[in-house]
Amino acid sequence: MTRKTDAVTELRRGAFELALLAFLDKEASFGGAIIDGLEEATKGGFTVTEGALYPALGRLEKKGYLEPEMRKDIEGRKARKYYSLTPDGKVRLKELKEAWLPLVEGMNILFMGDENE
Repeated sequence: MTRKTDAVTELRRGAFELALLAFLDKEASFGGAIIDGLEEATKGGFTVTEGALYPALGRLEKKGYLEPEMRKDIEGRKARKYYSLTPDGKVRLKELKEAWLPLVEGMNILFMGDENE
């Protein structure tokens, strides 16, 4: 049985890899901080659940775009897995940004009209 998804879900899924790579390009982070940080950085425009985040991080790690590192940052708390971009991850981010930015610009023109006319 095929699961149906709505258009908003499909749009967000397509942008998820780019959002994760862009967020982790700023600094290494762990799961909970990524969830909160993405929502804050996008002013609530991009929300992620743990159920979506961890499989995505695993896929990006498997592709060689992320490097995990176990860190014990607070005494008494177990170590957390922090993710940072690999050199291949930085290349992938650049490729996605180069595709994304003209797409967004074009869609804004389509939705709002070209103000320069």
